[in-house]
Amino acid sequence: MGGLGPVLWALLVCVEFAGGGKKQPGLNLSCYQCFKVTREELCAPTQCYPTDRVCVSSAVSKVMVQLSKRCAPRCPNTNMKYEWMLGSMAFGKIVRQCCSGYLCNGASATRSALRGGFLLGAALGLLWALL
Repeated sequence: MGGLGPVLWALLVCVEFAGGGKKQPGLNLSCYQCFKVTREELCAPTQCYPTDRVCVSSAVSKVMVQLSKRCAPRCPNTNMKYEWMLGSMAFGKIVRQCCSGYLCNGASATRSALRGGFLLGAALGLLWALL
């Protein structure tokens, strides 16, 4: 039974790092932060100020998508979607969303689940190799 402890510990650590145990941090909210990037992977997690209560995500689409994410004391405007015509066949779009959970303005759930499955498998394989 003594060998089961490290396996369970490794499993819990992997689930926590993969986002399965998304809990509020001890002191402040944490959000992803970036400005006008083209891929979500370029956004980094950051701990917010104590006065910040929400995470804000904005996506502006014209020819390509530009993402901006940050902490904020309140939602600038409620969740919104705004579209407009740029010409006869092109259009632009702005989507803004606010949320109030730990790293809630991150990548889609599908990406998180895939990353979590990979981390879990890698950790268990490493643990097996060490035993």
